[in-house]
Amino acid sequence: MDANKFFLLADDDHDDAELFNEALTTVNPSIKFHHVEDGHEVFQFLMNSKIEKPDVIFLDLNMPSMSGWQCLAKLKNDSSLKNIPVIMYSTSSNPREKEIAIELGATGFVTKPTDFKVLTKILETISTNLSADLRKILKDI
Repeated sequence: MDANKFFLLADDDHDDAELFNEALTTVNPSIKFHHVEDGHEVFQFLMNSKIEKPDVIFLDLNMPSMSGWQCLAKLKNDSSLKNIPVIMYSTSSNPREKEIAIELGATGFVTKPTDFKVLTKILETISTNLSADLRKILKDI
């Protein structure tokens, strides 16, 4: 596993973010992780030129200030950020929301699992396939 991977999570739910970080650490403790609480913080973080760009961004749909949808649209309209894979990460399992996410340029849509082992398996699959066609892989998750 590549030790230089970097995951960014935008989620206003601290418990979900803690669980995500714990699962990511279980998958590979060397994966860098950063958590922000909303879409505006995603851009504040990404625009800091001293910080490397993440390998993948996970966006919760429902966040205050700037939703995951708004953040996704803004990311995909920014020439310096549009190539970063974005995975929508939500409690929703609505198939239409998954379709919309892909239409808007998301690499995939993951419904937040309630089981820690399931979350760990999803993050392991994503981390080991970052350089592959994530879109195809995420269709099966």
